[in-house]
Amino acid sequence: MYKKRFENIFRVAKKVTSSLDIGDILEIIRDEAKTTIPHAKEACLLMFDPEALRYTRPLHCAVYQDRINCQLCKRGRETIKGALAQPMTIQCALDRSGHLSSEAIGSNDSICEIALPIRDGEQPLAVLDVIAKEGRSFDHRDLTLLKDLADLATNAIVNTRKHWKIAQEKLNLDHILVHLRPFVPETVQKIVEKNPVTPSFEKRDTDVSILFLDVAGYAKISETLTQEKVNFIIEKYFSSFLDVIYANQGDINETAGDGLMIIFQGTARENALNASRAALNIHARTTEIRKELEGRFEPIEVNMGVNSGIASVGMTKFLGAAGARMTFTASGPVTNLAARIASAAAGGDILVGPETAARIKDEIILFDRGLMNFKNVKEEVRVYSLIRPG
Repeated sequence: MYKKRFENIFRVAKKVTSSLDIGDILEIIRDEAKTTIPHAKEACLLMFDPEALRYTRPLHCAVYQDRINCQLCKRGRETIKGALAQPMTIQCALDRSGHLSSEAIGSNDSICEIALPIRDGEQPLAVLDVIAKEGRSFDHRDLTLLKDLADLATNAIVNTRKHWKIAQEKLNLDHILVHLRPFVPETVQKIVEKNPVTPSFEKRDTDVSILFLDVAGYAKISETLTQEKVNFIIEKYFSSFLDVIYANQGDINETAGDGLMIIFQGTARENALNASRAALNIHARTTEIRKELEGRFEPIEVNMGVNSGIASVGMTKFLGAAGARMTFTASGPVTNLAARIASAAAGGDILVGPETAARIKDEIILFDRGLMNFKNVKEEVRVYSLIRPG
């Protein structure tokens, strides 16, 4: 018996693995019931999972080729209803006298129909129903072989359902990320995509370059222009800046009406060069847009400051009466100094701290602006400019 079971399962498994389509797999298993039990007249696999159409096509009837899933001839049978009603996986059998039983088949040598339920836990998914030829019946050996086939069908259906549900969850997550992407730093997006169930947002010391960007005269244009025109100007400039920032692997993590804070990660030299190149490109874009809008709006200046070093990078949680809010940021002295340096820039200048200057000096021309004093910074800081002082 063991040899027969092994040979039978091996034969069916070879056929099943030749297809990736769950509909084909289930029809193979169903049709193999008649091959396994030569005295079986009919074998049907009825799908009862209400979500079945989402992960498989309707199965074709094994008896009537123009019918689908035995809808017309099987669903109302007492054996099918009996199998579905069982609280666990157990056969429901019918003898020649029409007596319905869910007891062990070995106690009755006149069983002419067997219905084996296929379940995921307590949820009924399908029923494998087999009917014997006239004058023939099923014995315990037949039941064992049919149970093997039902187990194969169960694994196929349950695994396919799980795969479909995971795919749906990922699709839903993708849809959510599409809507959130404009508001979420790219680094956070990558963390969530890598591990959507338990993303790690813990802060860690990371080498970064921080770029602060400020629109000079924002308060003035806000007072002299309509809100619609102010929005147009800011969106015109900032939309142009976005392409530059993303092209240089920058993460916008804080926005205000007139400024941005951008984090550049990577190796020490790489993040400093990316931040500096982004600043120079933003300066160039600002000049181009000013010329484009000349005569329509007053020209604006964009001042920037860059500083590099080790910062604490990750999610910061703020708790308030209205609930909790999390923001992705880089905190610490490196960030604070970057903000101070940016506040000292004027006339569209790009100022950088000494660490940034040391990292980029071989590729970008620097202009020494001398030592500067900054609020809450004990020692003087040597500052450099990427734009020649006018």
